[in-house]
Amino acid sequence: MTVALHDHAPALNAFLRRASWGLPEGRRQELWDELAEHVLTRTDHLLLSGLSPQDALTQALRELGPPSRVTLGMAKVYSMPKLFLAAAAAALGLSAALYALAGGRDVTFTLPVLTQQPVKPSCIRGTVPTATGLTIVSQQGGVTCYTFNDANAYKGVFLSGNDLQQAINAQGGKATLRGARLSIDLPGLTTGGGDLNATFAKDGRPYYDAATVVGTLSTPLSVTLRGFKAPQVQIGNLKLQLGQPGTNVGRAFYNPLALHLISRLLPRDQATPLRTVSGGWFAAAPGETLKGPAHTVLTELPEGEVVMLVTKRAGNTFMADTAEVKAGGSVSLKSEAANLRFVTDPDQLGPYASGGQINALLVRLSNTPLNNLPSAIFLPRQATSTAR
Repeated sequence: MTVALHDHAPALNAFLRRASWGLPEGRRQELWDELAEHVLTRTDHLLLSGLSPQDALTQALRELGPPSRVTLGMAKVYSMPKLFLAAAAAALGLSAALYALAGGRDVTFTLPVLTQQPVKPSCIRGTVPTATGLTIVSQQGGVTCYTFNDANAYKGVFLSGNDLQQAINAQGGKATLRGARLSIDLPGLTTGGGDLNATFAKDGRPYYDAATVVGTLSTPLSVTLRGFKAPQVQIGNLKLQLGQPGTNVGRAFYNPLALHLISRLLPRDQATPLRTVSGGWFAAAPGETLKGPAHTVLTELPEGEVVMLVTKRAGNTFMADTAEVKAGGSVSLKSEAANLRFVTDPDQLGPYASGGQINALLVRLSNTPLNNLPSAIFLPRQATSTAR
């Protein structure tokens, strides 16, 4: 990595000179070394996501913010009483202090994503599974192991635990990684509410499902989502972007999150247990087209907003799809129902057609605090929709 960045060293050195300007000589060298180490480490992570050395370095420097803000923030840090400064350094580490005290809380961390998990057998003791779409790979001692035939079962949006830990610690939170378990403590998060188990491991690193991360950390913290293809997530003061610009993981992130989002629309006595319906139309893999009838809905929303369509089957089974609003306010959403009538009350959802139409909700997911999601239910320009 050092060799790869050699040609771009002037940009890094220029940033370091401006960021450390005006500090005492000893402090200046300390900050220079710490910033350089942080930038090169972050650049390493970004290189693994496929960025070129130049783009990776540019992104790492952008995340630190303007050099002048770093200078001002660290000047304040170094003017603290020594006892307080030592305690802060011990608790946060200087890299975290650089962000939290130098204004870095305005920075959105870009996290590389994986969209494919390793194919590993699932195992069950006792009854041998007979469902279609499975391949039995072993049977021994009453334990049957199988894999899914559909490759989409292993696709999704997954985040490295190491990247999550770095981003959270640098923004004033505390993330502890012990093997496959990631414990997260953010201001306002209830005790024990931020414990996550890894979905899988790759190259010795644990990976976590992005929708599960957001769903776990979003109570009782304020959560806002922005963007579709490379979603931006703000949870309290934590700001994350899932994937580099140009990434398209929209439905693969938002659709698995739908179960959590629907629970926020329902009264508490109806919020659990919820069930979703399996199938490619519900949670598409990145870059794939959902199955099922397509509804073109005309809205008053600006281009780029994210919309969720919700219908209900029997019992407490809900179906959902998400999509991005296009120019002119149109959005294309999938549903197993060919004929829909739009309503504004979740209590009006049900499995039975009236006049040949199934009731459906439209919800604006982006730029809306998720703790106030019912206020984001809206009616489109048309009262009904027939799939085409």
